[in-house]
Amino acid sequence: MSSAFLSQAEIDELMKKMQQPEPEAAPGTVADETKMPKHSQQQHEIKNIEFPELTPQAGRTEKRELAYFGSIPVKLTLELGRTKLTVREILNLQKDSIIKLDRLAGENALLLVNGKPLAAGEVVVINENFGCRVAEFAAAAAAKTGKE
Repeated sequence: MSSAFLSQAEIDELMKKMQQPEPEAAPGTVADETKMPKHSQQQHEIKNIEFPELTPQAGRTEKRELAYFGSIPVKLTLELGRTKLTVREILNLQKDSIIKLDRLAGENALLLVNGKPLAAGEVVVINENFGCRVAEFAAAAAAKTGKE
């Protein structure tokens, strides 16, 4: 059986070996145990396991000063308004194109911190730069409108 394919003589020899009856061994002997699949030879014992009740651990009661969080960077966004455009509309944008937003002129812009509303304010110009004057915080605005 040196090549990848078997010759006719090798096939005949294998067929003869397969057709010969195997000698029967007495129960409990090594020959008898080798006929059994390996998974049936092993004895497994199944035990019930009881896990202890999980209890919540007491959290930290330590309170940090507000200054501790002073050096954490956050993303501050001033949102003038929103709109939905199709890809075709975006591709058709040119210089001097106008995009209509969902807010009225003079309406407060939304000040977001990491994508969460913090306050509403009006856009102002300070030394040729844009800025925002906070008009009301989001909690006060939500209380007035009944929304969060």
